[in-house]
Amino acid sequence: MRVLVTGANGQLGREIRRVSIGSVHEYVFVSSKPDGDAVVLDVKDPVAIREFATMGNFNVIVNCAAYTDVEAAENDYNTAQLLNNKLPAVLASVAKSTGAVLMHFSTDYIFKGDENVPYKETSTTSPNGVYATTKLMGEKQVQLSGCKYFIFRTSWMHSPHGNNFVKTMRRLTGERSSLKVVYDQIGTPTFARDLAQVVCMIIEKNLLDKTGIYNYSNEG
Repeated sequence: MRVLVTGANGQLGREIRRVSIGSVHEYVFVSSKPDGDAVVLDVKDPVAIREFATMGNFNVIVNCAAYTDVEAAENDYNTAQLLNNKLPAVLASVAKSTGAVLMHFSTDYIFKGDENVPYKETSTTSPNGVYATTKLMGEKQVQLSGCKYFIFRTSWMHSPHGNNFVKTMRRLTGERSSLKVVYDQIGTPTFARDLAQVVCMIIEKNLLDKTGIYNYSNEG
């Protein structure tokens, strides 16, 4: 099988690159900036993305590209809308027309966040802010497209790459004797490599018929 992975230089994209080494399948990674053997492709260009994804004869499309800066999104609606809503819509359209399976990633931010028990896939969504709203819009675009899809909603992703809460806390605890941190947020950090292994396991074991929405995070 041929597998297209967007967002190859992000936290999840980099881990999929690592986990997929040695696979019998052909993984094609694309990145907006030069990054190793990744194909340079501007994911903000819907026309270029559609053409590349359509012409590549891909069996699986894994969309790791997204606008993830929650605070910055409030002042950059157009870019957040483009990456979190328009891009998955384009990829879903390609998947529908070519028969590919789309794997898309969303967030726990689409929920209101006031529950004291884990959210289920069927829980009512109530996004707050540009980031959460555009991510939920992207989910709906995928669902309405009619393509075969996996939507993984994850939380507080962390890895050795990029910026994330876990890396920040590790750095600050080594620099300061005390910290001030918000105490009104509860979440479960999720190691990007674990999610990458799930994605690759589904592909390697050909479990592509197990489509649907999955809430995924680490435990404990």
